[in-house]
Amino acid sequence: MDKNATDYSRLSTCGIWNVLWTAPCACVGTGRGRGRQAVKRSLDRKTRIALEPRKQPRQQRSSKVVDRILDAALVLTREQGTKTPTTLAIAQRAGLSVGSVYQYFPNKEAILLDLARRWLSSFPEVIEKRIKVAPPTNREEFRQEVRKLFIDTSRLYLENASLMPVIEAISGNADLRPIQNEYDDQIIALYAAWLQHANPALEDKIASRLGVLMMEVGHVCRLVGLKKDRRTFDLIEDDVETMWLALVSPYLNLD
Repeated sequence: MDKNATDYSRLSTCGIWNVLWTAPCACVGTGRGRGRQAVKRSLDRKTRIALEPRKQPRQQRSSKVVDRILDAALVLTREQGTKTPTTLAIAQRAGLSVGSVYQYFPNKEAILLDLARRWLSSFPEVIEKRIKVAPPTNREEFRQEVRKLFIDTSRLYLENASLMPVIEAISGNADLRPIQNEYDDQIIALYAAWLQHANPALEDKIASRLGVLMMEVGHVCRLVGLKKDRRTFDLIEDDVETMWLALVSPYLNLD
């Protein structure tokens, strides 16, 4: 057993991978995440060795290989539901040798963790898109902007519903929590910027506080909805949207 495998076995005692591999799994697209270096520094060293990709792609060809690996894992986990694909199966679906996969990832757990990171990294882009449009001039225009944001973010949850146990497991593990914290901080800052886009006079502290509530309430409620049926998820989405509007509208000075 190599050093990476030894370090990985230590993680199993934390219980996180029992959650990851007995819960349904799914994956995301292959856009590169941000802030990896900051996350990398804050992780426990042994955890980082066991789970970080072995080789960061520096050339376009290498990046394409990594994308093929992650795309293959995406397809397999969606097809297999609760059954975790093996590294061999991922390699075969990607049209690669197992050795080629191991050049970039020490184990299948590292592949899943990278996919979770990439899912988290997809949210900042969605929120930034709403900041780039013209600011709303009245409450109805702001309501429409909220609806557009909900459509985009709901799609991210629905298309990757079975990845949520992975995210929850990351949140509950001290060694891995910095991975989610990195993106949570970005999302909160972007929600605050979005509100200040609608009301430039909104104080930073207030905008940040509202951003925390928007992120936390939205995420928890969606997790609840995903554990139910699609109709329940849609109803919860509508309720969260109503809560958001009631929460932030008094701070935006919109007619």
